[in-house]
Amino acid sequence: MESGEIIYEKNANQMFVPGSVAKIFICAAALDAYGPEYKFETPVYYTGEVDDEGALKGDLILVAQGDPTMNGRNTPDGRINFTNLDHGDANTIEGVNLTSEDPLNGLNDLARQVKSYGIKRVDGDVIIDDRLFETELSTTGEYMISPIMINDNLIDFEITPGRVGENASVKWRPQTSTYNVTSQIITVDSGETNITVNDHGSGRIILKGQIPAGSDPVIRTYTIKDPSNFARSLFIEALQREGVNITAPLKGENPQVPNNNTYSEENRVAVLTSLPFSENIKLILKVSQNQQADTLVSLLAARNKKKTFDEGMNLEGDYLKKAGLNPDSIALSDGRGGSPSDRISPRASDQLLRYISQQPYFQSFYDGLPIMGYDGTLVGVVNNSSPLYGNLRAKTGTNLADDKLFNQGILLGKSKAGYMETKSGRRLIISIFINNLPVDSFDQAMNVQKDMAYILEAVYENY
Repeated sequence: MESGEIIYEKNANQMFVPGSVAKIFICAAALDAYGPEYKFETPVYYTGEVDDEGALKGDLILVAQGDPTMNGRNTPDGRINFTNLDHGDANTIEGVNLTSEDPLNGLNDLARQVKSYGIKRVDGDVIIDDRLFETELSTTGEYMISPIMINDNLIDFEITPGRVGENASVKWRPQTSTYNVTSQIITVDSGETNITVNDHGSGRIILKGQIPAGSDPVIRTYTIKDPSNFARSLFIEALQREGVNITAPLKGENPQVPNNNTYSEENRVAVLTSLPFSENIKLILKVSQNQQADTLVSLLAARNKKKTFDEGMNLEGDYLKKAGLNPDSIALSDGRGGSPSDRISPRASDQLLRYISQQPYFQSFYDGLPIMGYDGTLVGVVNNSSPLYGNLRAKTGTNLADDKLFNQGILLGKSKAGYMETKSGRRLIISIFINNLPVDSFDQAMNVQKDMAYILEAVYENY
C-alpha cells in the first residue's frame, strides 16, 4: 500500500465481472464529493399563513435531500445499524434479520417538530418535494432511485409459522393504512419454505406459499413503486399521530411543486439532521446495500447541481480519471455492480484502493469495509483460528446466474478487493476476480470465497 510495488499479478489488465466490488468506486467518489462528516438536513416548510388557532392556510412541504436512511436505522450511540444480511436481499437469500430501529423515526421526529411549532391543522396539502434529482428506475429494474427513501422504500414482512394447517402470522413495517396485507401462507408439517409476495393492485398485498411448523421466522419484502406517494402517506400519518389535523386525503398522488418555488427560512418548521455521511458509506460497504449504492450516483449528480443518474455516472468517471485510472481498464453503468456492462480490471481496482489510501477520507472508507470473519459480507468466511481473521478488510462481490441448459448455475463473478495487514505488519492491497465458473449450487458458489481465503492466508504468512 505504501510503495505501490506489485508483489504478484495474474491477468491484471483483463476485464472481469466485478459484482459488488463496483461499490468501492461510487463510495470513493461520493466520499470525495461530500466528505465523511457531511450531514443531510431534511427540512419541512409551510406556504401561506398560520393563524392564531394553529391552522395552516397553505401547504406543508417536506423537501427531500436524498438522505438514504432518514434516521430509521440510528442507534442511541450514534451509528447507522445494519445486520450482516440486509433486508434488501430478503427475497433471494435466507437468514435475513431486521434491525430493531423503527424505520419511521425520522418522519416521527419531523411530525413532532411541526406540532411543537404550533401547527395544529393543515388546510392545504402535505407534499414531498422530490426535485433534488430525477426519480429513475434502476438499471436492473428492481427499484426506484429517489431523493426520498423511507426504509429503503421497502415494506418488511416477518413471517412466523403457526400450527400445521394454520395460516402463518405476518408482522409488517412500516405500517400504513394505504396498504392491506393478507397472509395465505400455510403452515406445513415439513418441506421447504416457499413464499411469494403478490401485488394485487390498489394497495392489496397477498403473501402466498408455505412454511414448515417450528421453523424460525423468515423475512420477505415488497418494493414500493412510487417513493414520494409512499413517503407522503407515512408523513401524514405521523402528523396525525401527533394530533395534527390533516384535511388533505391520505391516498393519492403526491402534488407537484412548481419549478420556480423557493423556500424562506422563516417558514421552516422542522429539520431532520442525519448522522455523518461516513455511516452511510459503512452501511453500503458492510452489507452491500444495492439501492443505496445506486442512490449515491444520483447524489453525486445533485452535489454538482446535476439531475440525472447518467450525469452522476459521468461525474464518477471524472473522479476515477482524477485518481489515475485508465478509462480502458474499467466500464460501469451503475453504482451497485449489477449492470451487464460492468467490468473492472484488477489493476484498476488496486490503483483506486491505493489512491484512496492517500486521501483524507481513507480512514472512513477503511472503517466501512467488511472485516474478514467478523462482520458484513465476510462474516463466517473464516473462523477466529484463521490468520486472516480481523486482518483483512475488503469489499466482496457475487454475480450468479442460472444455466437452463444443464439445470445448474454459472458463477459469472466472485470478487474481493481491499486491504490486508500481513504477519510481518506489512499493509497490502489485494484484488481477486474469478469469472465464469459452472457451479451445482449456491453453496458451491459461496465456497469460492473460502478458496480465496486460502490464497490470502498464504500471502499473510509469507509477506
